[in-house]
Amino acid sequence: MKQHAFLAMGTDWTILADGCGPEALVQAERLVRDVEGRLSRFLPDSAVSRLNRDREASDPVLAAVLHEAMGFLRDTGGAFDPRLGAQLASLGYDRPFAEVRSPAGSPRLDEVQELQVMIEGAHVSLEGNGSVDLGGIAKGWTVDRVLDALVAAGAGAVLVDGGGDIAVRGAEWPIGVDDDLSVLLRDGAVATSSTRGRRWQSAQGQHAHHILSARTGLPAESPVDTVTVVAPNATTADALATAALVDPSGQLPRLTGPGYQAAMRASSGAWYTTPNWSEAP
Repeated sequence: MKQHAFLAMGTDWTILADGCGPEALVQAERLVRDVEGRLSRFLPDSAVSRLNRDREASDPVLAAVLHEAMGFLRDTGGAFDPRLGAQLASLGYDRPFAEVRSPAGSPRLDEVQELQVMIEGAHVSLEGNGSVDLGGIAKGWTVDRVLDALVAAGAGAVLVDGGGDIAVRGAEWPIGVDDDLSVLLRDGAVATSSTRGRRWQSAQGQHAHHILSARTGLPAESPVDTVTVVAPNATTADALATAALVDPSGQLPRLTGPGYQAAMRASSGAWYTTPNWSEAP
């Protein structure tokens, strides 16, 4: 089993693969860095930064990920919303998290409600105020692309871990969720969204976090502070973990259906799992 580890997208990546050559692992890292260069709103020349600045951009990766993101906006009833870039920036999250500062302004909800995203082939354009942020889906989407590339390169058993967004193929993998909670994963993916890690002080002296509610434009107030979702692919797991953190009861019907599992941590620290949760032995 070959292992390859690196830092990208502001987090640690680990790839475990059996049956492919070392060059495939190097190419996998290049793929991750290429996507980061297109989708990071912290890079001024990225495709998403150009889109937010110029109100249009042509990039096939940007178009593909935004298409997925807008689909989840629809499917989750607005609990997942990629149009919150301006709100995140106004709260102080306008740079990599290690450099986040207290903001000077307040977010505007009307910008989310009026921002229109139009996708035609590889061309994306925006109408209205506001900006897009793909932080709630980009890592999961990239994990899926890396997994597919390694399988195409001959990998049999493979695990791709992008900062806790994990996809596996070809073997059973026990995945730790918390000290006393794990899940057995095979040919699927798992992702976790939490308000416990990325927190900072707002201009009003209140604690802020990076999971926003599109209804208020402010950090989501939720009875849970962590959600882990198992889904057929990492793109879906990533988006639904965010949506379930914002609106746990609204997303539960899907998360208890075939192909899905979920674990939610209440503010008290107690974990609750869906009946179909596959605890690792």
